[in-house]
Amino acid sequence: MLLLLGPGLHAREIPENEIQAVEKALAAAKREEGSEARKRLAVKRVVRDAQELLETYANAPNRFAVLGILFGAHQQLFGLDNSARNREAVLETAQALLKAPDDFAGERLEADLLITQTDLARRGAGPTERMEALNGMVARYRNTSGEGRMLQTAMVMALEAGDSRVVRDLRKIIEERFAGDFEMINFQREKLGGQVFGAPFTGVFQRSDGGTMHLPADGLGRTLLLYFWTSAPEGRPDLEALASYWKANRDAISGRIKIVSLNVDELSDAGESVLRELGVEWPALHLPQGRKNPRYEIFAKRDGALVTVTPTGQAAIVMEGATRTRKGETNGVRDFERWFGSSLARVWTEERYVQQLTSIFAGDFLVENFEEELESASSKISEETFQAIQDCFVPPPIRYRLAFSEIRANYERALDLTGKALAAHPGDPLLWSLRNRRLIAHLGLWKVTGNQANFREALGEAQRALQEGMPPSAEVVPRYVLAKGELRQPMADPAKVIGEFVEKLGGDQAPGPALAVASLLSLDVADRAGHEHYRSLVLQNHLDDPAMWSFGAFLLDRHHRYWLYRVPFVAGWSYGRRSSVLMSVGEPDEAERTIKGSLETLDGQPFDLPIPGSDQWTVVIFTEVWDDPKKASIYPTVERYLNPKLAQRGLQDVKVVVAVLGADAAGLRALLAERPLDCEVVLVPGGVRHPLVRKFGVINEDEHSNALVIRPDGKVVNVLSGLSMERANGEVIMNIIEWQDQKAVSDFLASGELAKAKEMIFALAPPFDPKAVDGKGRPLKKTEHSLSHLRARARVYLAMKEWDKALGDAQEVAQRKMEKDGWMSLRTEQLDRDEAFVEEVKGAKAKTSR
Repeated sequence: MLLLLGPGLHAREIPENEIQAVEKALAAAKREEGSEARKRLAVKRVVRDAQELLETYANAPNRFAVLGILFGAHQQLFGLDNSARNREAVLETAQALLKAPDDFAGERLEADLLITQTDLARRGAGPTERMEALNGMVARYRNTSGEGRMLQTAMVMALEAGDSRVVRDLRKIIEERFAGDFEMINFQREKLGGQVFGAPFTGVFQRSDGGTMHLPADGLGRTLLLYFWTSAPEGRPDLEALASYWKANRDAISGRIKIVSLNVDELSDAGESVLRELGVEWPALHLPQGRKNPRYEIFAKRDGALVTVTPTGQAAIVMEGATRTRKGETNGVRDFERWFGSSLARVWTEERYVQQLTSIFAGDFLVENFEEELESASSKISEETFQAIQDCFVPPPIRYRLAFSEIRANYERALDLTGKALAAHPGDPLLWSLRNRRLIAHLGLWKVTGNQANFREALGEAQRALQEGMPPSAEVVPRYVLAKGELRQPMADPAKVIGEFVEKLGGDQAPGPALAVASLLSLDVADRAGHEHYRSLVLQNHLDDPAMWSFGAFLLDRHHRYWLYRVPFVAGWSYGRRSSVLMSVGEPDEAERTIKGSLETLDGQPFDLPIPGSDQWTVVIFTEVWDDPKKASIYPTVERYLNPKLAQRGLQDVKVVVAVLGADAAGLRALLAERPLDCEVVLVPGGVRHPLVRKFGVINEDEHSNALVIRPDGKVVNVLSGLSMERANGEVIMNIIEWQDQKAVSDFLASGELAKAKEMIFALAPPFDPKAVDGKGRPLKKTEHSLSHLRARARVYLAMKEWDKALGDAQEVAQRKMEKDGWMSLRTEQLDRDEAFVEEVKGAKAKTSR
């Protein structure tokens, strides 16, 4: 009989050595090679010893560790003798283990699974109920020591059940919480053959020059190509071909791509002498254990592999069974002209995308303004000197389109000018402002060149800056640098370092720049949960702060959000389709923003946003492009995708405004006279320096349009940058408005206002009359309404208890959504919801018919 958990004499901890002794005894019993009787006897001794400990330390907080060992012993004994008595002992111990707190979740997990499965079997549960129970267990073990094992167990069970939805959901959880976990990566490789998934490439590597490279931190902001090469004769031709290509094209691509060497032969100099002999300056990293290094086994898998790591730190892991070939290879040597031609055409090497990330990770946004600083203190440093220094930090969007050489020159000039100003004005009250810009220049040069001397200089200057004193709000920059340094220490605890950084600056109430920096530091150490936490704090409270405009726009940019954790793998037609569809969804941005600004009509009058007294939606399309056939013309955006849809819209509640940057009124009037545009056209005074351009992250406006969608109450619900508009499909703006229509109808229903819900949705999606004819007596063709409108109409029919009409709309939605998901080879969560609604309607209909 099991003796435990009753009142006892001892509440102290069970000595660790006694727990280890029982654990070792069970391990030895499992290895017992004697007769079955001897094996049973060995296990029974373990059971006896474990029960004695539990009886002696009945209230010990760590008794569950022993209970877990006892559970394992009873399981082993049942395997040797499947008697009813042994079975009962297993179940009894499992029930006791269910009381274990989360500190002992690992010990509790298997018992929990056993009891759950036993209960499901007793009740004759079907597949759906079993998967629901599994999902419940996954949720219960979140943030516990048993979470990883729970996810693996759930994945195996979902695969055995053939439930692709649960497999998809589990993969998403693993991606979010265990992306860089080698054990989990190997588990997925074993169980999910033939697929491709991503993981952050992490690790600390010794450089041949004595320094260290910390990944992903040191690579963020630029695409890395990790070259796993051998100096053996069979690998030499490929190495020489790559070196030759790089030398010939270095100046053109080094701002977008950086090659990092990892020699697999464990050479004493990490292969540096070979590389220098070939005339390339790639950082040479030591790879301990060579081909047995887990990063080689997981990411490379063969000599000569070029592993792509995105500017946000993600690498692709190609499973066994997935297609992966080295195209254009001749006798083991790749055609690197072709290889790089393909690589440089990818999103993760696109120049403006890379330059924006480089700027963000360097912290340029922390020193974008200096006017307020000049007003806050009586400084002897001239405004001209400050302006010259500030000019080195070019504001967005121009910053993101500078050439690599210009960016480097600006940072170098900033160091030169700040150095001279510091020397010329010792003791000036605004020296801290110069030091902050100097620190960002060092970080920027470190990012664009990889020169660790700049980072070492920044560390020293950050210490001096804090010692000399500065306003508390200005401490963000030097503390950012110092936190980066702390994270590079061998025994650093990233969560503690980042947490202390935030606490020193005010905790969760810290200023926006501090929380922004914390989110970036989290990406430095591939802490996705940490990044999301601090990101959410920024979005909640700090988007209207001018100091946060650039960073806030980055956080909410659909393109950046889509690619932040995306794997660098786009083989096959479905990947491009997914990108287009998922960046064109109607969901609003994760945070609403206020808008208050003035543009200018072609008559020179102010054009205020939001439009005073308007009860309409306003779509503002910012563009510098007008009708250049080589770039995104504004005419198709308005005439092909917006105006025809708006003309069919049952509610005339959307106003389109085209806001043109860098143009003059006379030229626009002449163009519009030649080719009219059926919408309001206004000018953006000051062009890219207009505050609305900065606040909402208008970028790539010289090549693509940007769009703001403003709700009738004046709140901005969506911003689509030039990067996003380039890759979204033409229906994205209408998708946004129609999603909001669906929400409005749902809100009416939730508040019991069925009449208003009916009025709105029947105006937007009038019911089809199959008997209707046109003027010539011909049957009218059924209008295909948007999925958002059909979802809303189905809900209204459901509220009206018009079961067949509700079911018809719900089934049409599910069918069309399934076809769209099939078109991009990706089952979405929205399809799950649509199919669940079909069942909800069927259930409601069946209930009333009984």
